[in-house]
Amino acid sequence: MRLLTISFNPHEKKYLAIAASIREAILSGQLKPQDRLPASRDLANQLNVNRHTIMAACDELVAQGYLESLPRIGYQVVSVLPVEGCVPNELNEIQQFNLAHLFKSPKASLSNADFNVRFNFAGGLPDITQFSMKVFKSHLNTALKQLDLGSLHYQGTLGNETLREQIKKYLVRARGLSSGEILITNGSQEALFIVAQAVLQGGDNVAVEQLSYPPACAALSSNGANLITIEQDEFGIKPDSLKRVLVHTKIKLLYLTPLHQYSTTVTLSPQRRSQIYQLAQQHDFLILEDDYDHEFHYRCSPLVPMAANDPDGRVIYISTFSKIMFAGARLGYVSAHPQVIEYLAISKKIINHKTECVLQQAVANWMSEGDFERHLRKMTQLYLARRDHLVLLLEDYKQAGYPITFAVPDGGMAIWLGCKRDLTGFTELAQTHGIYIQCQHDFNSQVTNCDELGYQYLRLGFASMEEQTRLEAVNALMALLFPALRT
Repeated sequence: MRLLTISFNPHEKKYLAIAASIREAILSGQLKPQDRLPASRDLANQLNVNRHTIMAACDELVAQGYLESLPRIGYQVVSVLPVEGCVPNELNEIQQFNLAHLFKSPKASLSNADFNVRFNFAGGLPDITQFSMKVFKSHLNTALKQLDLGSLHYQGTLGNETLREQIKKYLVRARGLSSGEILITNGSQEALFIVAQAVLQGGDNVAVEQLSYPPACAALSSNGANLITIEQDEFGIKPDSLKRVLVHTKIKLLYLTPLHQYSTTVTLSPQRRSQIYQLAQQHDFLILEDDYDHEFHYRCSPLVPMAANDPDGRVIYISTFSKIMFAGARLGYVSAHPQVIEYLAISKKIINHKTECVLQQAVANWMSEGDFERHLRKMTQLYLARRDHLVLLLEDYKQAGYPITFAVPDGGMAIWLGCKRDLTGFTELAQTHGIYIQCQHDFNSQVTNCDELGYQYLRLGFASMEEQTRLEAVNALMALLFPALRT
């Protein structure tokens, strides 16, 4: 062992500095497994410290698992080092070891919308600059003052009782949904996962819309369920297509976004809703209704959820505050038959047996004081104006001869834009030009062909952009889509 050279820090105990130096000699490979250390008296003389200081340093390394003390031998390096103490060649082997075989194949990547791009057309992105933090902070302060110490313990899997009651009242008033119990979740994504865990087993079949919300599909297939896509047209999911599938396939669950279909934005008609519900009764499957942005409907009053006309209690209704507030709030909820909520609560308790309490109480106060619905009215008017502005911009390009097509959506936060060109690879190309956008194949990788008129589609979110940014974003997008038409 080479001589240790240690400059002692006056604020650090000497024995700890010596222990660190010996440990470094082990980690660097200078001291090998089962090498003996010099006698404590020799080390003490070398470092000009008391012999007891050396013994204290060695005892520290014994406790950490680097040294062992043997009778009549003294201290020596252990034969099997702690993981962090592997010598360099062993460390390299650990770094190169592939752990992938220990995990299930992932159903989705961790990639999200890149919020650092110059122009972001993400379809469900609210304008968080319009959220009144000052008002909400007052409700947070009130929630802290009202805090019941008992609520800090491990209890309340269903969520804050006051918030659940406020949501029930709101659903009756705004959505015509009067039956059911409420389960608060960590965003709608957790709600999707909880439903998947409570309802589905490996090999079960789940029907989804042909162009569907990818995170939902990932959650629903997370434990081995099979996804079966149901055809859709310009009016939404096709009951006849679902009926044909049911002839030869047992479905356990149907996932729908009936108000503003994700991704095409169309609203499913009452007739089709009724046909789908009748099929659910005949073939005994559940319906998972994702009503992610119900509040933002512009042309008329939105259709009530399918869950509002559910005599059998087979519709599980989920929604979120993320589009109303901000995604970081992580606040969603499930409304369903009380017995269904009992099953879901059991699954939720496995994931997280305690819900957040301060934010939930603050949102309950926000709703009860009326600030919630005042904010909704403000944002609905703002998003309507932004939709109309985007429509005008697109109309100008269409009149100028650009091969695009679109329908003005009755509600939602995005427009489904048809482009007469092949969009394969366009998502990645746009990213390199500072534009985040999703194409139709991002919602179903198997659907890449043009329609009968030669169009493929993009989803243009408009809610988060103010007017000048939207103008620049559309100009940049069109220049990238149709460079030959650029003037």
